[in-house]
Amino acid sequence: MTTGETPAEQPDSAVSSDRGTRSDQECLTTLEEYEKIFDAVEDAVFLLDVDRTADGRTYRYRRVNPAYETITGLTGTEIRGRTPAEIFSAETAAAVTERYDACVEQAATIDDETTLSLPAGERTLETKLTPTVGNGTVDQLVGIVRDVTEQKRKGCELERNRALLEKAEQLAAVGGWELDLRSDDLRWTDGTREIFEVGADYEPTLSAALEFYHPADRDRIRSFVETCRDGGEPYDVVLRIVTAAGNERWVHTVGEPVVDGGEVVALRGAIRDVTARKEREQELQLFQQAVEQAGHGIVITDREGTIEYVNPAYERDSGYTHTEAVGRNPRLVKSGKHDQAFYERLWETICSGEVWEHELINRRKSGELYHVEQTIAPITDDEEITHFVAIESDVTDQRLRGQRLSVLNRILRHNIRNGMNVIQGNATRLRNLTGDERDEALTAIEEQAAELCKISDNAAAVRDLFQRDRHPDATCDVGSMLSRLATDFDDDYPDADITVTAPEHVTAQADDRLETAIRTAVDNAVTHTDRPVPEITVSATPADGPAMGDWVDVSIADNGPGIPPQERPMVEREAETQLVHGTGLELWHIYWIAKSFGGEMRITDNDPRGSIVTIRVPAATT
Repeated sequence: MTTGETPAEQPDSAVSSDRGTRSDQECLTTLEEYEKIFDAVEDAVFLLDVDRTADGRTYRYRRVNPAYETITGLTGTEIRGRTPAEIFSAETAAAVTERYDACVEQAATIDDETTLSLPAGERTLETKLTPTVGNGTVDQLVGIVRDVTEQKRKGCELERNRALLEKAEQLAAVGGWELDLRSDDLRWTDGTREIFEVGADYEPTLSAALEFYHPADRDRIRSFVETCRDGGEPYDVVLRIVTAAGNERWVHTVGEPVVDGGEVVALRGAIRDVTARKEREQELQLFQQAVEQAGHGIVITDREGTIEYVNPAYERDSGYTHTEAVGRNPRLVKSGKHDQAFYERLWETICSGEVWEHELINRRKSGELYHVEQTIAPITDDEEITHFVAIESDVTDQRLRGQRLSVLNRILRHNIRNGMNVIQGNATRLRNLTGDERDEALTAIEEQAAELCKISDNAAAVRDLFQRDRHPDATCDVGSMLSRLATDFDDDYPDADITVTAPEHVTAQADDRLETAIRTAVDNAVTHTDRPVPEITVSATPADGPAMGDWVDVSIADNGPGIPPQERPMVEREAETQLVHGTGLELWHIYWIAKSFGGEMRITDNDPRGSIVTIRVPAATT
């Protein structure tokens, strides 16, 4: 070589060899990266070769990742190169082969859920099959598997409610990533790019990746990454991101350290878009909150009528807790006020897919009766009834208020007006009367004035009744109360023959207003008697008496003319009409007191004459 000569050029083959070596190295690095992601992804993954033969298609398993081995109990050695028929039972092999055929024929991703008997036990697996197309034909299938066995087995109230409101949940997209801490090189798979909505040419960095997270979650993900990098602690969280397209999504992201020689040299992990699931959970939680806070009682039963859920309003109205009600039949609040035909019509209506609406009388756990307006509707899945939902409103107080307004309105319109007409008429007569006729007119005025005063006193008592709230734990010793009343009756009604039977150990869920009701019934019997000596018997039936169950019956029997015929329909129907109404407030007063304790009033004939007024109230629980 002389001065000025340039070095001889290397042969083209040497250059080509060098380039090929670099290309091979890059390919090897890429394969290693994918291998790491393949092993690190939390979902089980398998690769399946599609071999075509003259008889059709044969599927052979090429690779499975560690997660797949853990889920199935099958090792890569046991499954690699084998067909489904060589691994599974004939029935299972036929089922999975059918799904593989569907994926190949459609050349599209399909989702499947299958329960298999595996060495690891019976497992329910959700599988997403994706075909790989080469030379225009599908030559390989990629399966991503999730073990949902524990989720299916455990279940929970949230999942049961979700099952009533929506169909199955589809698998979300999954992506992988790896951060080389020595070079700060961050690599994303195509799945990760799709989640963040960036193109194939986007080059991610750690700082840019963290900026994708929602401002409210950014410090958390940064802290998790730093702790994983510096302390070697993995993380598994659900956070929000804002994609490159400006869309907010929920992602489930996991990360773990890669340790080499005791040093964390890389972080790797996976990310899943769980937006749809999160939104459904939020909607369900909102629905649950609405149901829990609803003022109406809500009951959900299965197809056979077994209670699966009750809300707090139902607990409040019925007295039964969620634990006490679930697993039982709604008949636990049955009052006995409706016949079998009533319930047969109910079931016939809802089992035919129709909505049933009615007012009925239920019985609380404490024994009190209460009125509800109830609507029951079927819940269907693919047009088949799976559950029933009942929504009910306690209208007991509303009914009593309506009755009071109706009765008091009638008193003002009818009784008081009639009484005033009598007073005015006799007052006019007084101007021209003398002697006995004058005395007769004055007596009529005095009697009507006394009657109006009595009506006024009764109306005031009714007002006081509705202004008072009974303490839920109030009880009354009925025996002691009747013993005391016997002495009072002797003093108050010396011309009457009143017998009081005071049993021992009879306690009712009532307060002093029960005594008021008994006094009113006795006074009514004495006042309206047509006998020279009214005979009245007051007695109480113990709660453990035959056929009484959890009730206490206080009965006032007399030998008078009986309750007027127009009064009985009024009490039985619990309402007045233009043709059916009472003459005063006494019976209504007794009735309302009984109702205020969750009880009732009954009127029957006495033998041989007279009436029996029975005040039935719940017995006190011991």
